Amino acid sequence: MPAERTLLTRLNEPDEKIEARMISALDALLIDPPRTTLQAGETLFRQDDELDGIYILLDGQVKLYQLIDDQEVIFHAQTTGRILGLLALTRRSRSFFSCRAVTQVTVLKVGFDDLDQALQQSESLLVTFIMVLMRSMARRSTRLVELQREVVTLNKSLSRERDALARTLRELQQAQGLLVESEKMATLGQLAAGVAHELNNPIAAINRAADFIQEDLMALVTELPDGAVFEDMLRRGLEVTPRSTAEQRAQRRALSQALKDEDLADILVQVGISDAAEFQRIAKKMPGDPHTAAERMQRYHQLGGALRNICSCSDRITDLVKSLRSYARADNSEDQEADLHEGLEDTLRLFSNRLRNVTVERHYADIPTVKANPGPLNQVWTNLIANALDAMKDQGTLTIATELGEDEVIVRVIDSGPGIAPEHLKRIFDLRFTTRQGRVEFGLGLGLSISQSIISRQGGTLSVESEPGRTAFSVCLPLRSGNNTQQENRSASL
Repeated sequence: MPAERTLLTRLNEPDEKIEARMISALDALLIDPPRTTLQAGETLFRQDDELDGIYILLDGQVKLYQLIDDQEVIFHAQTTGRILGLLALTRRSRSFFSCRAVTQVTVLKVGFDDLDQALQQSESLLVTFIMVLMRSMARRSTRLVELQREVVTLNKSLSRERDALARTLRELQQAQGLLVESEKMATLGQLAAGVAHELNNPIAAINRAADFIQEDLMALVTELPDGAVFEDMLRRGLEVTPRSTAEQRAQRRALSQALKDEDLADILVQVGISDAAEFQRIAKKMPGDPHTAAERMQRYHQLGGALRNICSCSDRITDLVKSLRSYARADNSEDQEADLHEGLEDTLRLFSNRLRNVTVERHYADIPTVKANPGPLNQVWTNLIANALDAMKDQGTLTIATELGEDEVIVRVIDSGPGIAPEHLKRIFDLRFTTRQGRVEFGLGLGLSISQSIISRQGGTLSVESEPGRTAFSVCLPLRSGNNTQQENRSASL
């Protein structure tokens, strides 16, 4: 009981006072045991060494560490305390740590038997020794708690870094996919440019042949007995204007009543004759009966129609080749004066096969050209229009509008589709984000994130507004010096 009171009453004493009293008692009882001095870097004992006593650190600093995978892991440097070899003391076993001098140190070695004898001889030394042990263990326990906190903190940090690495890996995989898609598009662009180049010569030949045929036919009609009629019907076939079904039905009914012949009336309506007197006047210039005359007029008219179709189709192919070459144009780094309306029209022509059931409304303002790279801009128009058609399932109203702002040109692509869900709007420009039933698709290989990047490189912005029945993507491109101040107004609608 007196020892316990002595122990409790001394708990608040400073470490230095308690340790000094312990060292003095050991010196007195063991009759000044020898000291050992180690230089910085020298090892006092190693992990798993058999210890036959403890070491009292008189001055200097040491560190306690273990070798883990051939790497020194320091457990205690500032928290070693005065007594070294504590775990070996408690278990009379091998050393748990290695101990190395950090600075020049002086230690007092006390064998287990000598220590046991001294503690039995002095109750005061026993109390002091227990207090030093308690404080040493408290410091080491505190250090172990700190190490545990560091481990938890490191685990959290590693978890964040792991998540960041996982995201980076996903982005790299996505970037790799985009590079593959980009390479495919580059290859397709080269093929398209080659095909367009090869089509130029045959289309030009067809155009010239069509012109020659028309000129030769007009020259030959003068040699025929009914040449004037031939020329008239040929021109009607070349310049025919569309008529509604109701209008043709009314003309056919009137001619049938006047001529008393439905078959003859049907032929005359086909060749553009709606008056019986006009037919009779023309028929007098031709040999044979009225039916024979009408059939010859029909053949002349069909010849003109066939020639018109050749010219129309060759012109259409020429426009498509021009659009294809414009779209596949090499993406050089030099900006030039870009005609936005021309680029939009080129892109619309490329989608002509998907516009059959779509009403295209063009609201073109009088805008100048912009200093930009037309190739990437055409890729943006392609992506926005493709997405609009996909949203409408190739039917509905597609509106292309341009507007001149104070210092920018605005292009809007508006569709009448179901709209974009609010929770998707904030992610619509994320890389590889798609709402198409989990499938990653980019239309013609370009996602909205890439389109946004292209517009950003041009110094502009790409934004979206959406509600059911109306989704509008707006491209704002800055006006720069050198832009033309006049541009042909091509306001039109389909």
